[in-house]
Amino acid sequence: DAHSVSFLSLIKVRIAGDGVNYLTPSGTIAGELIRPGMLDSTVPEEIKNSSVVVAKFSQAMAQALFIFLGLIFVLQGRLNLLRGGQRALGIAIALLVITLVAVALWLLTAENRGIPAFFDRFQGLQGLRAQIRGYLQRHPGRYAASIVCFMLGYAWGAVEGMLICYLMKVPMTFITALAIEIMSNVVDSLMFMVPANMGTQEAGKTAIFHGLGYAGSQGLAFGLIRHMREFCWASLGLALYALNRRA
Repeated sequence: DAHSVSFLSLIKVRIAGDGVNYLTPSGTIAGELIRPGMLDSTVPEEIKNSSVVVAKFSQAMAQALFIFLGLIFVLQGRLNLLRGGQRALGIAIALLVITLVAVALWLLTAENRGIPAFFDRFQGLQGLRAQIRGYLQRHPGRYAASIVCFMLGYAWGAVEGMLICYLMKVPMTFITALAIEIMSNVVDSLMFMVPANMGTQEAGKTAIFHGLGYAGSQGLAFGLIRHMREFCWASLGLALYALNRRA
């Protein structure tokens, strides 16, 4: 069904959903509710809804894997910030995330009785699960590629971080910038209910920079610059959503 929706339309929906998620205290859920309504009305509802669910699930898995693999391999391997039992704990958490991902995929794809069948009792979920199950069964490679692309997207934040630090005249290697991005994602995950990252962006960056041996003031400045960029991006998304509603 991809031919039914233009790539430009998907970009608008993506940015609009991000803006609503960022500016509302909804735990990054409100944006997912408005995405299907912004897609072409000729596309069946089940297809639009299932595509949004699959994308959200893919992004959530990618963020979890990015955080925990980063904690193990980047912070331990290059910066040596994890010591002793901390490394074992990080590996255990990574295995737990992989297990939860496997269980969630089973709930979406299994057709046997039990818990999966329980979800089909709710009106509307049966068709949604069928669409998601069909996609995962027919295109596992595409789903894996989606997860990888989301992980690369999170890693790209390190490039943005290096650019910000360059403009601040703060020398920084890519590995250090990647470590900052990994720990920033940890903070964002813990504080996901705070709309627009009010205060958490600045406080988190200050603590992270201090932990890496930089001045706390540099972390605060970094957080303010990143916050302004996020707010501009979210404002663009909210404007796109408003224009769509008006149309």
